[in-house]
Amino acid sequence: VCVLGYNTNKGQSITLRLRTDDMRGFRNYETIRKVLFHELSHNEFSEHDKNFYNLMNQIEKEANSNDWTRSKGHTIG
Repeated sequence: VCVLGYNTNKGQSITLRLRTDDMRGFRNYETIRKVLFHELSHNEFSEHDKNFYNLMNQIEKEANSNDWTRSKGHTIG
């Protein structure tokens, strides 16, 4: 099993594995984001239960709605 991230002491430290296993490149950005949302959810809930996954989905939804790279943006002029 390849652990892509872990959360120590409910957010005191969150570690993400950015490099691929062969150390030749970086993991996909979307994968890293999802692992971050997962680890942030562990700040509130330790177990992988319904509450945990509801919070993880809420974090992902809020992050997506505030992601400037996913919006069409506005032009001036």
